[in-house]
Amino acid sequence: MATPTEGRSPAVLPSALVVDDQPFFTTMLRTVLEQQGFRVFVANSGPDGLKLAKKNLPDIIVLDIEMPGMDGFAVCQKIREDADIKNIPVVILTGTSDPKLNEKAFKAGADITAMKSLSAERLVNMIRLALNKGKPAAGV
Repeated sequence: MATPTEGRSPAVLPSALVVDDQPFFTTMLRTVLEQQGFRVFVANSGPDGLKLAKKNLPDIIVLDIEMPGMDGFAVCQKIREDADIKNIPVVILTGTSDPKLNEKAFKAGADITAMKSLSAERLVNMIRLALNKGKPAAGV
């Protein structure tokens, strides 16, 4: 599998912020993304995710929907309202295939929604897709 660092300077790794209140999932996703060449930051709540996003300006944010306090929809809306981080692609993860949740995620500003149950390889592909959204295809 190709890494997201192809075509980039070796000193510049893409970065991802994972925001999820489930330690098992954040650990798994951190491991998978680091194996693919990402620098990974982790936040366990929406407010902490917003702080880390502003501090680290990641290349992409992977955000859980269901979190106590501030859910992923609210976090995504706050990201889109903040001039410093509004252009960072957001992948919202869900444990359900409810189409209304997908619609709500897109209304909140998500670039892509994905199921948490996806294989690691497919989830990484979704993250890459979000990273490349809006960029011209190679050779264009």
